[in-house]
Amino acid sequence: MNSNVILVLGATGQSGLAFIEEALQLADPPKLVLFVRNKSKLPQTAVENANVSIVSGNLTDYEALSSAMQQHSVTSVVSFLGAYVSASALITRAKPTPIADSFPVIIDAMKNSGVRHLMALSTPSYWVEGQDVSTWKLQIYGLMPVIFAPQGNAEMVKIAEEVVAKGDSLDWTIFRIPHLTDESSDLPVWAGYAGPSHKGSLSLSRGSLARWVLTEIKERKWTKGAPFLGNM
Repeated sequence: MNSNVILVLGATGQSGLAFIEEALQLADPPKLVLFVRNKSKLPQTAVENANVSIVSGNLTDYEALSSAMQQHSVTSVVSFLGAYVSASALITRAKPTPIADSFPVIIDAMKNSGVRHLMALSTPSYWVEGQDVSTWKLQIYGLMPVIFAPQGNAEMVKIAEEVVAKGDSLDWTIFRIPHLTDESSDLPVWAGYAGPSHKGSLSLSRGSLARWVLTEIKERKWTKGAPFLGNM
């Protein structure tokens, strides 16, 4: 029997929904606790599944987060939280980070609930000193979100920074993603640091991302690491 109980943040986004679908298709699916603001955005197949529990709450609601983790005996927290492109921020160049600013609350709730394992989605713009190696291709690719999605890029970079800064006692993994697609979940995923040896493409299907995350939850190969993912 699968002993994993996974609290999913960002469950109603496209990547979160792909994760739910892939998880529930497993022969021995984990228990999923979906922490959402709007239950109506979830597919009925998930709502009615016996392996799914739904908790309504806000990311800054410490009590709701703690209660969800303790009541359901959560073993891992997976965040698919991501920033949306803001037209106004593109013009004003403003960089508010409300999602990233909620991570200290999420991490405090984890620590006080005895949940040690956290996986959080981020961006290749978050650079890992001593591991990532710059190439001209990655430099050009990295400029795109900075120019065209300044607020979203700032949000995703800060998510990684908050996890590293606040998650000292946690077994965390930051998975950095390129352009996401709706291609097959069967596509192989390469995980590693940026540089000349990077074997992944600059695209990643949401289904294959979900499968990689589910495998990493079991294998824990990237604890305290920040792999840059890509389909091969």
